[in-house]
Amino acid sequence: MARSDRAGTTPLDRYRERLREEPECAECGFTDEGGDWRTKYRNRRIVYHHLCPRCGATETLELRLDGE
Repeated sequence: MARSDRAGTTPLDRYRERLREEPECAECGFTDEGGDWRTKYRNRRIVYHHLCPRCGATETLELRLDGE
């Protein structure tokens, strides 16, 4: 992994921090300040899920680690 100017963080940590900046619901437009994404790793993929506290819609983002 490449070195970072931020001690103790990885590129994946920084990506997750970017997700936390503005978790806005695509369904109702609610901005979940302080919202968080659940993260799972499976089949060489990192899957992020965010549940809107207002309407219950789920947003899913996936990072593939297999190069495809």
